[in-house]
Amino acid sequence: MKPLTDHATTETILWTVLFEQSGDAMVVLRRDGSVYRANQRYADMLGYTLEEVGSLHVWDWDIRFSEQELRKMLLSADNSSAHFDTRHRRKDGTITDAEVSTNGALYNGENLVFCIVRDTTVRKSFEERLRQSKELLERIASQVPGALYQYRIAPDGMRSFPYFSEGFAALGGLAQEELSGTDVDHIASRVLPEDAPEIERKTEESARTLSHFHAEFRIRHIDGSIRWIESRATPEKEPDGSIIWTGILLDITQRIHAEEQVRIMAITDGLTGINNRQEFDRLLEHEIERANRYQTPLALLMYDLDHFKQVNDRYGHNTGDTVLKTVASLVNNNIRGIDVHGRWGGEEFMVLLPQTGLNTAKDVAEKLRQAIASHQFNKLGSITASFGVVELAPHENVKSLAQRVDEALYRAKERGRNRVEV
Repeated sequence: MKPLTDHATTETILWTVLFEQSGDAMVVLRRDGSVYRANQRYADMLGYTLEEVGSLHVWDWDIRFSEQELRKMLLSADNSSAHFDTRHRRKDGTITDAEVSTNGALYNGENLVFCIVRDTTVRKSFEERLRQSKELLERIASQVPGALYQYRIAPDGMRSFPYFSEGFAALGGLAQEELSGTDVDHIASRVLPEDAPEIERKTEESARTLSHFHAEFRIRHIDGSIRWIESRATPEKEPDGSIIWTGILLDITQRIHAEEQVRIMAITDGLTGINNRQEFDRLLEHEIERANRYQTPLALLMYDLDHFKQVNDRYGHNTGDTVLKTVASLVNNNIRGIDVHGRWGGEEFMVLLPQTGLNTAKDVAEKLRQAIASHQFNKLGSITASFGVVELAPHENVKSLAQRVDEALYRAKERGRNRVEV
């Protein structure tokens, strides 16, 4: 078994990757609006030093929303991504447009809001100039980080790309000569097949209503890698009945990856890397609903490390943390891919077994008990765990099921520990 990465080292690496090495400006806010952490790119965007940013509240620089609105937004942020446009006042008084992506997360016991921020001042200016004057297209294209394009659907349904800026060659890994002509199929073939239907749906809706087009999708680059692309375009109806979109393509791969890292932080236990209690509760409720709908069995295990307080008292919390991480890894290695493992709190853990009856669940618990008991831990040798096992009753809810498995675990403790009780 590979040694587990030290928790503090892992946290340092994660913060470094997410913040200082990120190509995006990033800031983490507390629910009261104060700054928990920001990277240098964000401080530069606002024209402050990092120390100055750390002493501010979000309403000190955001001028689109009132303090009351911002407080409400912070309190309602959850682990799903939210995107919105806003405006920031820099230290020197100038105003910038910004696009913000947010995720709420519980980190080190504190509810935080992670924000990825992009300065959109230039982009908005470019989009407005594109709508007003097509003659400026070539000059603007040389200044845009990405690619400008025009897409046309003729009255007979024929589709073409009348224009692509040079930036598209780098974006898709295509040679510039490949962009000449109107070969829609050649360019569209770069889009992943599972994303193509949604692009088509949004294109048809934009053509029908002449509304703004916006899509995020994946393409396969010429080097074989998968890139995330954001497309924004404005449609216009021509005298012959054609619809032509003038728009911009941006590579948002780094932003998507950063958002995924933030999402993972929001649903995983920082020490063991398995589901945290909030996420386990959500998955448990989902699996109970599915089991009741399809009349399939569902079992729940709860286990607790025996005399764990003595480990911390005698060997210290660092050793205790290593034990918890090792036990989580042992259990992960002995359950199925469809099973759900979560940390309930302290040294208590849960394992959810979909499509599993009580007898099989008891066998699984016994297998896990033996795996833990037979493992030799550094410094302290062996350690044991007690298990409670229950099967979902018809129409039972989360609270009742969790209470029953807790009672079963309590019986295992009362009857001598290092045992399984159903």
